[in-house]
Amino acid sequence: MHCPSLNIFGTFFPSWMFCSLVGIVGAVAAFKLFSALHIGVGPRLLVYPSIALGVTSLAWLGWYGH
Repeated sequence: MHCPSLNIFGTFFPSWMFCSLVGIVGAVAAFKLFSALHIGVGPRLLVYPSIALGVTSLAWLGWYGH
């Protein structure tokens, strides 16, 4: 059993790194969306890492979940 990996330019990267990058991009996109719509989301220190974790988990389940 091993962690799935991606071959990027001849170097193998663990797939969890790619999924975490997708999660961070999702949290930044959510921040931009909430800011543009002037939506207050509560304590930002808890909300945006939770969004990033949720998007990361969904990306992992979407690509590698069986």
